Amino acid sequence: MYRFFVQPQVNRFKQSIVGYETLIRESRNGRWMLPKDFSAISLACQLKLLCRCVDALHLKSHYLGFNLNRVQLQDPDVVQQLIEFQAKIHPVRLVVELTEEVCEDANDPACVLKQIKTLHDGGVQVSLDDVGTGENQLDRIECLLPYVSELKVALQNFRHDGNEIMIPEELHEWRRVSNAYHLRFLVEGVETPGDQSALDGLDIALRQGYYYGKPHLLFYRGELNDSSRMEKNA
Repeated sequence: MYRFFVQPQVNRFKQSIVGYETLIRESRNGRWMLPKDFSAISLACQLKLLCRCVDALHLKSHYLGFNLNRVQLQDPDVVQQLIEFQAKIHPVRLVVELTEEVCEDANDPACVLKQIKTLHDGGVQVSLDDVGTGENQLDRIECLLPYVSELKVALQNFRHDGNEIMIPEELHEWRRVSNAYHLRFLVEGVETPGDQSALDGLDIALRQGYYYGKPHLLFYRGELNDSSRMEKNA
């Protein structure tokens, strides 16, 4: 069984939730875990679950983030289904978060650009996730920037690599890029009061991370809100 966990995205200065990122999980042995095989989960199944998320969250004009890699993006049927789904859930805004995952078997930059243009023209927003890593290095995504809506920087990537000293410089550079193209700029991986204070000092409003809310399982109508089902490894 699959379900989406959701994590809030906030505007710190307006003290408001602006959207949610959806994170699919699989139930195995009574625990919610990362799926063994993401490719085994059909898009139809995921869109059905996304519909239930919209209903359960009582969303109006919020953003709803949905992760996609470059292999999935290059499938015209996937792109068309996402456009049709956006029309169905309007005025909620579907945001396709294009991951940094390196997909050597199927990575055609010209096709990626074409499909992002198609999503843009069809009313589906695109966010470039974990910019500065993997396939989302600036020299590889610069041609996409006129057709995307958001850039996301992940603080956890710097912590993992032991490069926390680079965070202010990287945030400054990616905010410069986002401003140049009039894009939303969101920082994820915000975990501590120190992270919050640093971002306050940099005047960065849009944020996501454990400090503002961990990913949590949505409960649909008729279900009991049993918090014990929220697993640490979700």
